[in-house]
Amino acid sequence: MATPPSQFAALLRRSKFASFDPSIGQVYTTFDGHAARGNFGLKRPLAIRRRNAHITVQAIDSREQQTVWRSAEPENRWIRMFDETGVTPALKQDGAWMARLGRLGELQFLVDSDLVPETESTVADADAEVKEEAEPLSVAAIGEKKQSAPKPLPPQSHATRNLNAMTDDEFDWYLRRIRKLRPAFREYLLEHGPPIDSKSDPISGSSPSLLSQSLYATGNHFRNFLEHKAYVDYHQPRPRHIEQQPHRFAGLSYSRSTPLQTLLNNKPHIGRVVSKDQTGKAAVVATVGMTSALNIARPTQPPPSVTTYRFNTVTLEAAPTTVGIFPQGLEGVKMTSTVRIDSEETRAMKENPYRPASKAYIAYHAPSNPQLGMTSVVKSRSMTLAGGIAPKVLLRSIEGLAGNKTNSTTTP
Repeated sequence: MATPPSQFAALLRRSKFASFDPSIGQVYTTFDGHAARGNFGLKRPLAIRRRNAHITVQAIDSREQQTVWRSAEPENRWIRMFDETGVTPALKQDGAWMARLGRLGELQFLVDSDLVPETESTVADADAEVKEEAEPLSVAAIGEKKQSAPKPLPPQSHATRNLNAMTDDEFDWYLRRIRKLRPAFREYLLEHGPPIDSKSDPISGSSPSLLSQSLYATGNHFRNFLEHKAYVDYHQPRPRHIEQQPHRFAGLSYSRSTPLQTLLNNKPHIGRVVSKDQTGKAAVVATVGMTSALNIARPTQPPPSVTTYRFNTVTLEAAPTTVGIFPQGLEGVKMTSTVRIDSEETRAMKENPYRPASKAYIAYHAPSNPQLGMTSVVKSRSMTLAGGIAPKVLLRSIEGLAGNKTNSTTTP
């Protein structure tokens, strides 16, 4: 009879040893009775014994036979505070993180929804197809179009190697690997490159040389070839590499919330004015664990020292290097942001002070003027739908109620 399997494999799988790597910055936590005993799944219990404790470990065993760790409460609190805002950050085009992403950072998040406007590329493609179908072509034009039409490109993958992130040794190895692909690149140009007249080739009259191909080729052919080669490597029956898809915001936010969703689902956050400029038109606000810029519309009415704010823009410039000899924390983050005041006082100054889509917001009516006995009515040119055109029936009803006066009407 076979002996039962040892429990060592299960214990190792459940412990932090299976995921620990000193070159990867990771945050560990523990719960319930394990937190009271300081048991974080490491070799020995630690001296921190409270709930919701977060740590990072530099070494399991030091020379003194101790577990080297430090508190990760600043990182944990800042991520939680930023997640509560619900804002979707943007990337700085010439920033350090955008350079590390490479071409993968240019991929946009497209949403198939009636509430999201159509993208520019989709509109341009649709207009080109409609224009091509609408314009009649002659027989000669059809022949010229068939000869000059480029061949469809093979499938590609944008997950190519980033030259800016390579070391000198990695770049030399990459050059040697690229030189071996020269015959395949020539075949790619013959198949998907521009048509080359063999008579115009000064070197060979039968088959075009690499020099003539380089004269006719554009700057995107080598990039398309490398992307096609990457696609072939990733989609083999037994691929040796996994297609890399780094997170666009470096794990800062996994939600793709629109400003309207953020306004309806997330509460404003508390901030404090730290300093103001000499003109009184701008200020620095400390909120969500970082400083943000605030534009003051009325310098004669300065904002209160402590109030609630919302983000206008958040731009990610640099992300921490979490994989390396010395993993970074919050000291590697570089962001710029602007805020606006969103408090009870600012909401009371609006025409409709209630929360959008609420019952009070829908049932709200503009206050009447008791001196004139008149109630203001919205002008007909502002009564438009999302398409920009108001229904004629609605306009006629408003004009009938107003007595052909769109500015005001007498109360009964």
